[in-house]
Amino acid sequence: MNWIAFLSGLLLMCLTLFRQDFFVRHSTIFPVYFFLFPIGLVIMLWSFCNGKKKRLVILLGIFTVMEIALAGSVWYMAAFQKYAPFSDSYYYWIRQQYAGSFKNTTNFNSELSRYDSLLTYRFRPQITGRFTNPEFDVEVKTNSAGVRDDEASLRHPKIVVLGDSHAMGWGVEHEERFSEVIEKQLKINVLNTGVTSYGTYRETKLLNELNLDSCKLLIIQYCDNDLDENKANLVKDQKSSIDAFGFEVAEKQNTISKIYFPFKGIYITIRWLIAEALKKSPAPAAIAADVKTGSLIRQPEHAQAFFPYLNRIRERYHGPIVVFDLGVYNFPIVKEFQTYQAHHPMENVHFINIHPLLDTKYYFTIDDHINARGHRKIGEALATFIRTNGWMNKQSTKLQRP
Repeated sequence: MNWIAFLSGLLLMCLTLFRQDFFVRHSTIFPVYFFLFPIGLVIMLWSFCNGKKKRLVILLGIFTVMEIALAGSVWYMAAFQKYAPFSDSYYYWIRQQYAGSFKNTTNFNSELSRYDSLLTYRFRPQITGRFTNPEFDVEVKTNSAGVRDDEASLRHPKIVVLGDSHAMGWGVEHEERFSEVIEKQLKINVLNTGVTSYGTYRETKLLNELNLDSCKLLIIQYCDNDLDENKANLVKDQKSSIDAFGFEVAEKQNTISKIYFPFKGIYITIRWLIAEALKKSPAPAAIAADVKTGSLIRQPEHAQAFFPYLNRIRERYHGPIVVFDLGVYNFPIVKEFQTYQAHHPMENVHFINIHPLLDTKYYFTIDDHINARGHRKIGEALATFIRTNGWMNKQSTKLQRP
């Protein structure tokens, strides 16, 4: 074996596996990143062959088959959602690898979003672009407020929707979102302000930019990953860890995820194996032991970090608020909110559990977001809930200006 070639190839591979941060921080050398791993792998294989081309071809063939199996399984699951020939463990592994190494996002894509010193990032105003991942390719249009909705929705909306990627309509067309279902069924103007990865903290700050004079109902879509952002900013607004340069770095990291390069399937598998080998024991869940009974009681940390933002919203808006959650499949955090509200009443705030309405067919296969069918199901349920309460028939709520 040629040890010099072997070590050279190993070095090139290790640069991409362990020093990704170096490449994303330097624009001039960033394009080189996509070539180092495949070149390093080929050099390592060549080092085993002792100059024998036939052996090199065989080794390349074996690794190519492995790559097709690894990367191809992602494509297969995305393209043929109705079929499940793989085991559950492999299915969840694919979802994990997709989320970490194949998933394109809107928030760090400069064609769709831009850096914002107040909100870290937001959609570019009045743009039309494409948002693609293995399971979808959809159009993204924004209005002058920099949210994914049309300009007409800014004119005297009767309902305003706050939320993250689920509310924004990740992977579905504009007209397929639950906010549009509500708009069509109730024949009223609905403004959707959902932005990928926003917690309630930033959703509230974005809401402060809007004119709510015509708003009769506020709908908040909560997600389990709102917790950290909400907790961090409860007492005092924290300075964002991402500045303009950090946004550029994050965009390059997103580019690495969304772009396929030769042997990327093998690359992410090696990264996963290394991460598993270095993984520490997971932190225990936020639970407390009841000394008298010995039972375990989950602390209402989501509610404790969420309800103060409802109070902040109440400083401007006094009408009805409807809250539901989407995130971890079949794990309704809204139940925690309902229990918390029973002990800490808040007037005219309503919680609705949509989880019993959804099963796996209402979600994408490898992506953890709801699909168009899921949006329609949620939109219909919310429209029925709104009709039942008659909110759109009541006089508009007057706002108290700070």
